[in-house]
Amino acid sequence: MNEDKKKYTPASLDENIEKEPVFYYSREHRLERASPRVRELNSDEFGKMSVTKRLFGSRGNMTTFIMIIIACLMLSFVSKYSQAKTNVKLGGNTVTMAILKEEEFLILEITRQGPKTGIANAGEVEIAVSPTNVKSKAKGETPPVFYHRVYFSQTGYENFQISLPFDIDDNEFILLLGTADEQKSVKLKAK
Repeated sequence: MNEDKKKYTPASLDENIEKEPVFYYSREHRLERASPRVRELNSDEFGKMSVTKRLFGSRGNMTTFIMIIIACLMLSFVSKYSQAKTNVKLGGNTVTMAILKEEEFLILEITRQGPKTGIANAGEVEIAVSPTNVKSKAKGETPPVFYHRVYFSQTGYENFQISLPFDIDDNEFILLLGTADEQKSVKLKAK
């Protein structure tokens, strides 16, 4: 029995270690028997897909891309037409206006931002506000108009809040801004 067993000596162990391992089932042999899709995934060309093929390569990718575009368009449309604020340029200043409903009051908020470079026009600004839809409008009667005056300074940023004497139910207003050199009119909705 002892003769059937090989005796291993340290020299014979070193010979086995130096030999390269034998693979009985190689990767190439496995890929030869695989489906065409698996072979395509394991080829070198698979990692070099173009951007358009990745975006539009499958029906799911195309649907996702179209849904993202539609969502972006809807968000831009809603944000553009449901804005409570309006920006105008007045004497080199960017003036942002909004009419806010606070409890039982309407508040006109005016924010002035001066230009980044150069000097902005400063001085008095006349403001006139009138509701567009007056409920008790008789023939020949003019809608009520609220007048106010603010003064723009040379600072970079100013904020004005003016209480309006109109009914809280009024939703749409015409706002006129005027300086000695320039006039702007804006239609605002109360939010």
